[in-house]
Amino acid sequence: MALFFLFLSIFLFVFIWRFIIRNCHISPSPSTPSTLTTAQPQVIKHDVFLSFRGEDTRGGFTSHLYAALDRKQIRAFIDYQLRRGDEISASLLRTIEEAKLSVIVFSENYASSKWCLEELAKIIERRRNNGQIVIPVFYKVDPSHVRNQTRSFGDALARLIKKKALTMDKEQSFRDALTAAANLSGWSLGNSELEFEFIKNIVGDVLEKLHAMSSSHTMAGLLGIDVHVSKVESLLNIESPDVLIVGIWGMGGIGKTTIAEAVCNKVHSQFERIFFANCRQQSDLPRRFLKRLLGQETLNTMGSLSFLDSFVRDRLRRIKVFIVLDDVDDLMRLDEWRDLLDGRNNSFGSGSKVLITSRNKQLLKNVVDETYEVEGLNYADAIQLFSSKALKNCIPTIDQRHLIIKNVRHVQGNPLALKVLGSSLYDKSIEEWRSALKKLALDPQIERALRISYDGLDLEQKPIFLDIAHFFKGRMQGEATGILDCLYGQSVNFDISTLIDKCLISTAKDYFHRDKLEMHDLLQEMAFNIVRAESDFPGERSRLSHPPDVVQLLEENKGTQQIKGISLDMSMLSRQIHLKSDAFAMMDGLRFLNIYFSRYSKEDKILHLPPTGLEYLPNELRYFLWSRFPLKSLPPSFRAEHLVELHLRKSKLVKLWTGVKDVGNLRRIDLSDSPYLTELPDLSMAKNLVSLDLTDCPSLIEVPSSLQYLDKLEKIYLFRCYNLRSFPMLDSKVLRFLLISRCLDVTTCPTISQNMEWLWLEQTSIKEVPQSVTGKLERLCLSGCPEITKFPEISGDIEILDLRGTAIKEVPSSIQFLTRLEVLDMSGCSKLESLPEITVPMESLHSLKLSKTGIKEIPSSLIKHMISLTFLNLDGTPIKALPELPPSLRYLTTHDCASLETVTSSINIGRLELGLDFTNCFKLDQKPLVAAMHLKIQSGEEIPDGGIQMVLPGSEIPEWFGDKGIGSSLTMQLPSNCHQLKGIAFCLVFLLPLPSHDMPYEVDDDIDVNLYLDYHVKSKNGEHDGDDEVVLASGERCHLTSKMKTCDSDHMVLHYMALRYELELVNRLRKYSGNEVTFKFYHHEVVNMARKVGNEIQRPFKLKSCGVYLHFGENLPADTDGYRYLPVNKQRFRRK
Repeated sequence: MALFFLFLSIFLFVFIWRFIIRNCHISPSPSTPSTLTTAQPQVIKHDVFLSFRGEDTRGGFTSHLYAALDRKQIRAFIDYQLRRGDEISASLLRTIEEAKLSVIVFSENYASSKWCLEELAKIIERRRNNGQIVIPVFYKVDPSHVRNQTRSFGDALARLIKKKALTMDKEQSFRDALTAAANLSGWSLGNSELEFEFIKNIVGDVLEKLHAMSSSHTMAGLLGIDVHVSKVESLLNIESPDVLIVGIWGMGGIGKTTIAEAVCNKVHSQFERIFFANCRQQSDLPRRFLKRLLGQETLNTMGSLSFLDSFVRDRLRRIKVFIVLDDVDDLMRLDEWRDLLDGRNNSFGSGSKVLITSRNKQLLKNVVDETYEVEGLNYADAIQLFSSKALKNCIPTIDQRHLIIKNVRHVQGNPLALKVLGSSLYDKSIEEWRSALKKLALDPQIERALRISYDGLDLEQKPIFLDIAHFFKGRMQGEATGILDCLYGQSVNFDISTLIDKCLISTAKDYFHRDKLEMHDLLQEMAFNIVRAESDFPGERSRLSHPPDVVQLLEENKGTQQIKGISLDMSMLSRQIHLKSDAFAMMDGLRFLNIYFSRYSKEDKILHLPPTGLEYLPNELRYFLWSRFPLKSLPPSFRAEHLVELHLRKSKLVKLWTGVKDVGNLRRIDLSDSPYLTELPDLSMAKNLVSLDLTDCPSLIEVPSSLQYLDKLEKIYLFRCYNLRSFPMLDSKVLRFLLISRCLDVTTCPTISQNMEWLWLEQTSIKEVPQSVTGKLERLCLSGCPEITKFPEISGDIEILDLRGTAIKEVPSSIQFLTRLEVLDMSGCSKLESLPEITVPMESLHSLKLSKTGIKEIPSSLIKHMISLTFLNLDGTPIKALPELPPSLRYLTTHDCASLETVTSSINIGRLELGLDFTNCFKLDQKPLVAAMHLKIQSGEEIPDGGIQMVLPGSEIPEWFGDKGIGSSLTMQLPSNCHQLKGIAFCLVFLLPLPSHDMPYEVDDDIDVNLYLDYHVKSKNGEHDGDDEVVLASGERCHLTSKMKTCDSDHMVLHYMALRYELELVNRLRKYSGNEVTFKFYHHEVVNMARKVGNEIQRPFKLKSCGVYLHFGENLPADTDGYRYLPVNKQRFRRK
């Protein structure tokens, strides 16, 4: 046995030494300075390099291949220059080296170009030396002819050799490269194969290889991950059409999430939709899932949808999805998905797969088809991972090698524990290593390994780590750091950085790219155990966040002065909680109290207090948040002298406290949504107050004059304080934000700081804004102030100016000197009838809103000098003609312009991302617009995302729509050359007005209309294809919404979709030349209103007729023999 362990030690010694030699620089001697050499990463500028013979394929096949790659967001390099000469440029050689993959298009005359052969030789050299992937494509040439340089391909090479007098060595190098390339697996165009199918296959191959490269790169640094991924892939049976659910089971920190992410990264290209969710940390996942997969615009529009909705199930069945439900630890979480998972084959598209990770094996047994148990890293990988963290670039001593072996044995292959423990030992002495091992030896469990890193923190960092684990995991880093600053009375930025460096916490970006604090579950559980170890009784522990412990403590009055922090999520409670008036009486040391709701709850009385209220709140409180605070005021005995932040949102407060309190540490007060609050106390002692939020306090009558003495106050929020009558003079030099809204009794502009940046006086009765106030304003809102009759005198710093609904009559020409103005909104200024001439470019202005003004004409000089204008709103104006619009314009809205007659013929329809909507513009001359759209389609110019769209009054389908149908269906015979289809246009005529009995909503409701189509192909042999739902135009893009329901006559929508952007339809139709196709148009209306949020109403609008136009390119007319209208047989359609 002793001999065995001797051999084992020798083996491990050799293994570690080889690992270090392979990964670390070794200095020749201690006296010789070491030079650490690091391999420079290969710079990748293009995904694909295309090598081709220009005269053969540049204008046809290769350009189509390039376009197909571009549609898939694959960055390909194509040399469009017609080269003269023989020598390939150095820049082109670099491009080959920098590409991830090369595609060689062999054509008949490829070998006649020395330039092409030089490219080929370089590509083969790059493959031989660096392993670059090469895909040969044989376009109308036999691979064997390329391999052996025979027939016409060989003749081309012979002509080149004769013409250029190539040396024997150069000739042989070219022949070797040709042979090597032709021996590779590639693509050859057969005689009966269509080019578009051929290109589609090549692009699919390129995409698969690029994804494989990306996946292998992602997994390169993850030890042992390839084995796990392979086993999970096998259980998922990716190629199978069956819908399968696989569970990944293992302890915390073992790598379940990492494996799921790696599998997802590797296979995601084979699925239409991906959904990856952390079930422990994210709430409301079913609705997020529907939003992600079904493309809902906002969560609010999905309020009424569920998995039981038959239409939802129908749509999900059309999508091949890959779903990962990560960290499922609660059966209730899984129950949210049970309706889908139990009927999986009727819930998802064919071949869909679901991965569920959990620590609870029993939970998985009830749901999954197969379970994969994740085991720890093997011994060799564990040593390698630990060494990389503990040694970095250092060479281990003999003693360190022995300790590495012992440490790795105790950690038992847990990747997180290996990283944390290894990092904690980096740059430590051998005595510290031995000390760490002794601690670990007392308890062989992995938690002991994690505890060592915690024990290495200083006395200030340990409590911060415990606070983050209990109260701040998942919180924004800035918010959490601010609260911790107030708890400890000093900045904790350095301590946070130390915790990150020691792998005890981490940061992750949220949707808005903000940093939030994260912590692995193992580490958080370790922190919980550390606090639990303080006492067997919750009341004698320093921190409480487990709801049962907090409830027991509060109901039974078992608090002690040992408690420093309490956090209670009220939405996690299932019963009423009753507190006594002295519930906090014994908690003299409490500094952090956070009673909140993590999700919306209608129940307002989960936590009950006696009629006498609270007798006591701890005077040591620094941070006090109690959502829906149930008392009319804070206890009189509460001194609040240490209080830094006070948050009592949605409270029952009538007043905060009586008299003056010494609140010199108080920095933030948030009493928003407190409907009974009538007064604020004297805050003259709050010398450090920075922010005061009184939003939605409708009973508040006045703001105390004591605010004028607070010289650090930066932000005041007074939205919807309906009864607010007066506001004190504020001479604070730091006040930057004052937001007052819907306070109609406020008649004069407050006397405030000259350093104000944001001033909101929305829906007040003020008559003017003094120039002294506007000196440094960046944003000014006077929306809904009917007493404002004069354009305010504004400084040049203004960026956003909102004058909606004011009574201004003119705009001064000095507006052109507001060089930083970005948004000017004068919507609803009905007395404004003209705009000034402009002579100076307004380079910053990008949004101009003039809806429902009296403006009849826009000066051409004004539009000419708005060189950055992207948004122009003219809805409901009496304007008669649209002027020349700037090329920068992307959004133009012209609803209800009853006097509009002409639009400039030079309007660039293709640049407007929402198209043109002329709803209720009955005097408009439509012919130039319709002709311009037709010309744009035929021009071959680039079409924007979403195609081209136009909404016009009327019902006469333009003549260039060759096929027309009655109602919402049209059946036609596709031409025989449909494989050359470039795009397709639709014209839909809506039958309006809508009868009142068919209108299931109020006239003022906000309606989003989504247009869809189904298509159904009947092939010549009787087979059917289609029934695919294709989005024709979303409500956001077409803005049929609230306007069409009030129209007095018919309107039509013209929409063109090009091959580049609408592969779902156009590319599929190209396969069915000569077949019969039926189009069926329909739509849904989603009502967004307070009482009917998210109600979906189907088909209240009627289609009078429809038309289809197939575009084959400028010089390629359709085959008219097969391009004719067929009567609609309504019996053949099935309703969805």
